[in-house]
Amino acid sequence: VDNITDSGGSELLGRRNAIINGNFGVNQRGVSGTVSLSAGEYGHDRWKAGASGCTYTFSTTEGVTTIDISAGSLIQVIEDVNLVTDTYVLSWEGTAQGKIGAGSYGDSGVTGSVTGGSNLNIEFDTGTVSRVQFERGNKPTPFEHRSYGEELALCQRYFYRWDGTSYQAGGFAGMNHLSTLGFCSVPFPTTMRSTPSLATVDHTKFQLLQGSGALTPTAITLLDSNITEASLSINGTGMNAGNGIMLWPNASPPFGTLEFSSEL
Repeated sequence: VDNITDSGGSELLGRRNAIINGNFGVNQRGVSGTVSLSAGEYGHDRWKAGASGCTYTFSTTEGVTTIDISAGSLIQVIEDVNLVTDTYVLSWEGTAQGKIGAGSYGDSGVTGSVTGGSNLNIEFDTGTVSRVQFERGNKPTPFEHRSYGEELALCQRYFYRWDGTSYQAGGFAGMNHLSTLGFCSVPFPTTMRSTPSLATVDHTKFQLLQGSGALTPTAITLLDSNITEASLSINGTGMNAGNGIMLWPNASPPFGTLEFSSEL
């Protein structure tokens, strides 16, 4: 069955938008204030700085987040599996100009030929930008709103942050292998794009619960991972070999976080 299109060839059914987090509503890294990113560094989910870095602020009004880029550029890399060979149109709200791949910058409504099976950069220069959409056809259609839960799950394919927001936030089960070494497993909420890396973990913001009480780990590192879960190696002293353990956030702030990335 062919997709229903308008007179400009743009699809009218749902799931038109190949951009993820086009409304900038997902912000797992918790950036705030004036955001200064070095080249390739991510801010809001799925959006990273261009070759010259990026400086921006943002505000949210009535559920719409607007990014205001004062220097550099902001890029989203669309994954190859989400594109087919066709003509696409890029649209947005705001004063920034955008471009498709190696094309030229232009105002909202930029079109370009896309080759399926290849990653593609969507890039914005200085100015304001919100409600970004990239869809098949040559005529923009109204911005496709997805629920926050769906947008978050799409973002977590590329980046997952576990945030110990309180002592009651829960933790991860495992077992002590030696008196100085234990392991625990961290399941991911969605299948990640590829085997992720783990950002440096501040072990002092965690505690290790075992039968004889709690202790502070001396190190937490990535032992192994796949696209559905990760195994963490936990070092410490006074660990009871053979006992079950829980890796848990501290009893009071600051609480520990874990960040896993398979970004493009």
